[in-house]
Amino acid sequence: MLRNVEREVEQIVIDETKALSSPHLFRTPLVAFSSAHDERYSQLKEIIGEWHMNPVELLSDARSVISYFVPFTKSVALEPVNENDGSPLWGEAYEVINYRFNHINDSLSDYLIGLGFSAKTIPSTHTYDPKNMKSMWSHRSAAVIAGLGSFGANRMLITEKGSGGRFCSVITSAQLKPKQHSRQISCLHLLNGSCGLCIGACPVNALTHDDIDRVACQKKLFKNERNLKARTALQSADTCGKCISVCPFAYIE
Repeated sequence: MLRNVEREVEQIVIDETKALSSPHLFRTPLVAFSSAHDERYSQLKEIIGEWHMNPVELLSDARSVISYFVPFTKSVALEPVNENDGSPLWGEAYEVINYRFNHINDSLSDYLIGLGFSAKTIPSTHTYDPKNMKSMWSHRSAAVIAGLGSFGANRMLITEKGSGGRFCSVITSAQLKPKQHSRQISCLHLLNGSCGLCIGACPVNALTHDDIDRVACQKKLFKNERNLKARTALQSADTCGKCISVCPFAYIE
C-alpha cells in the first residue's frame, strides 16, 4: 500500500505542475522522501541555528517529509545572466510556481488526510524573519536529506535536472520509503576549486568563498522586485538568479 501512496504523491506533484500549462517555464518535477527522524534534521539546529525546527516540532506524529523540486526550463534558468535589474522570465516562473505550491501542498494534504494520515504544509517562501534572516525551515536542506541534490558554493542545490528551479516540502505521519540516498557533491568549486563563477557573478558581492551576506542579497532581491513591477505585470518577484544562471549545472537536460 505504501508504495502506491508514494507513487500517488509523486503523481499529484507532477499533475498539479502540468496543470499550469506552462511548458515554457517548468519541467517535470522531482519528488523524494526522507524520514522525519533522520538525525540530519537535528544537526540543522547546529548548522543553521536552534531556531530551525525539526519535522516533529511542526507535526507531532511526523514520520516522513515529502520534498519536491520543480525545475525551470533552459530559457528561464539562463536568462538572469543577461539581466541586471531582475529577469522577467525568472520572475514569472518564481511568481507562478510560488502561487501553485499552495495548490500542490493542499492536494497532497487532502490526499494524505483522506487516507487517515496527518499532514503539515509549509509555505514555499518567506519563512524567515526579515529582521534577522532566521528561517524556521529550509526546503533545500530537507531536499538534501531526501537525496534530491547537493549544495553548491552559491548555497543552492544541484539536482539531476540542475539548480534552476524551486523546492517545497510537506510533512506527514505516513511512513514513506526514501527513494534514494544523498547525492555526491557536484559543485566544481567545492570539489576542486575549479569554478567559482557564482561568487563573481553576484551583483552586490554577497557571496564569498566562506559565507553569504543575506542582508545584502535580500536588498538586491527587493530592488529587483521594484524594477520588475515597473517593467512588467509581476507583483511579487523578489528574485535575482544570477548566481544560479552562471553555474555550469544551472540546467541539466
